[in-house]
Amino acid sequence: MFRWFAVIVAVSSCASEPPPAPKPTGPARADVTLKDVTMRQYKGADLRVVATTPRLELMRGSNDFTATDAGVFLKRSGVTVLSQQVSGNGIAQTATGSNGVLFLGNDGTVGRTEHATYDRALATEGAAFTDAGVAIDHPRFDLTSNGFFADFAEQKVTFEQPVTKTKE
Repeated sequence: MFRWFAVIVAVSSCASEPPPAPKPTGPARADVTLKDVTMRQYKGADLRVVATTPRLELMRGSNDFTATDAGVFLKRSGVTVLSQQVSGNGIAQTATGSNGVLFLGNDGTVGRTEHATYDRALATEGAAFTDAGVAIDHPRFDLTSNGFFADFAEQKVTFEQPVTKTKE
């Protein structure tokens, strides 16, 4: 009889207490936050790339990163690429600029797109691409396109359905 009483008390006490509520989970916080970052990449003694951002956040477990107001200078071609927001992965060597990507060429060319992605696995030295539409203002012409694919090793850009208007 005592056993049944103990079981009833134990069961009723368990039933009367609500299970503990799960702890709220918020957005993942970065493991590392760096401010006023400048990164330089060399091949041997030759400076190849300079990247800057006022804020870089890194998730160490996945190597995912985000950056704000980022800029990249490609020394070999004299090109600068700016983006308000960048996200990517350091291991996969990918990065996507979004909320407006601006291309500044060394010949006065200015290009704009809503977003663009760099993927190191594409082509010999990586490639950049977008399907978000492109507007190029060159000193001698204007070009609009549905997208582009830029092969860095070949230093060649292919535009999807380009429309070019010559300036006079």
